[in-house]
Amino acid sequence: MSSPLRTSRLRLILGSLATAVGLGVALFLLPDASQQLNQKLKSKREAESNRNQQLRQLQELQLLADRLHRGQNTLANLEARLPKGSAGQLQWDLSKTLHALAKKNGLRLQSVKYGLPSREGARGTDLEAIEVEFVALGIYANHKAFMLDLEGSGLPFAVRDGRLEESPEGARLNIVLRAFRKAGAPAAEEGEA
Repeated sequence: MSSPLRTSRLRLILGSLATAVGLGVALFLLPDASQQLNQKLKSKREAESNRNQQLRQLQELQLLADRLHRGQNTLANLEARLPKGSAGQLQWDLSKTLHALAKKNGLRLQSVKYGLPSREGARGTDLEAIEVEFVALGIYANHKAFMLDLEGSGLPFAVRDGRLEESPEGARLNIVLRAFRKAGAPAAEEGEA
């Protein structure tokens, strides 16, 4: 009987020892492994977040680059279409267009005034602007059609100021346009060459 008792004790001791080792592993090694796993998962999430943020920034930069490229192309196209004649020729073209469109739309032009040509931008540019101020009298619907026709005329101008007022003669439209032309190389640069 002593043999089965010894075997049972030996099994009990080995079982207790195995249980103690298992509890030691569970208490010391598993939390460390769990912590390492959590750190790896956190690092992975942060890396994915950083990658996604960088992809968004890259897409935003690509959109900006595309807009800049389109803007450069538009500017080059606009500059190529600018008239290259004299300031007098530009004034004549504006005058003909303004009077023709006013007549077409049933408006009466008053006090068309042209300013002196002025250089635009930094030194060395060949862009010149001429201000044109005029008053048109008529009814509102005709003013709207006039401005739409003027916009579609193909003339190189921008509206600098505009006011629509009521007057005893009808609607009064006060407009200041800036017309642009390519003046050629500035005189200072021609002398330097």
